[in-house]
Amino acid sequence: MDCQEKLEVPVYTDVDRETFLRDIYPLVTRVLYIKHAWTVSYLAQRGGDREVKVHVSPEPRMDFLHKNFVYRTLPFDKFVQRAAETKHSDFFISEDESYYLRSLGEDVRKEPADLRKQFPELAEDFHTPQFFEPEQFFSSVFRISSPGLQLWTHYDIMDNLLAQVTGRKRVVLYSPKDALYLCLTGDKSEVLDIDTPDLQLYPEFVKASRYESILEPGDLLFIPGFLFLLNQTK
Repeated sequence: MDCQEKLEVPVYTDVDRETFLRDIYPLVTRVLYIKHAWTVSYLAQRGGDREVKVHVSPEPRMDFLHKNFVYRTLPFDKFVQRAAETKHSDFFISEDESYYLRSLGEDVRKEPADLRKQFPELAEDFHTPQFFEPEQFFSSVFRISSPGLQLWTHYDIMDNLLAQVTGRKRVVLYSPKDALYLCLTGDKSEVLDIDTPDLQLYPEFVKASRYESILEPGDLLFIPGFLFLLNQTK
């Protein structure tokens, strides 16, 4: 039995800039994106052996507030191979640990992430629709995660476009008007299991309404600033 009201995410195809700004920009929605053949072997070969700092967690639900993960460094090609596995022969914590990469700028305190700078070989494959003016660009964050990994519910201040290049992802979105029901600490919700939450601990959580969708390869999700997002790799 669902504990929250579920709202439909509108889906658009063949979207140009005019349509996006007129019909989609005010909404939470999903539009068709160009597909890419990003396989494990292709990513490993193109990304090379540069070192990357990744989250490693023994739990499939990552918890930023209580830090149920550690940071470790791996060559990118080795990381991609591990992230595709369900059981590991080489591991840091346990053979079923999960991995998450969120790319960073060279100077993490001063420089935002930019796919074109951190992974130029892969950036050549990636073409973002020109929905916004170039000066409105802030960052492009490259993410890879293990199957089944869930990231905590949080919000960003800026508008985002989430492109699903390969694999599938479950996304759950909450309006800022439901913030009081999400049991927040800062910009993050304390509720990790949103499907079967502990309602004695979080009784207000049932009052929130959610938008939910599955992103397929080639989908692009528009996420307005301050909208709460939880995502889980399928």
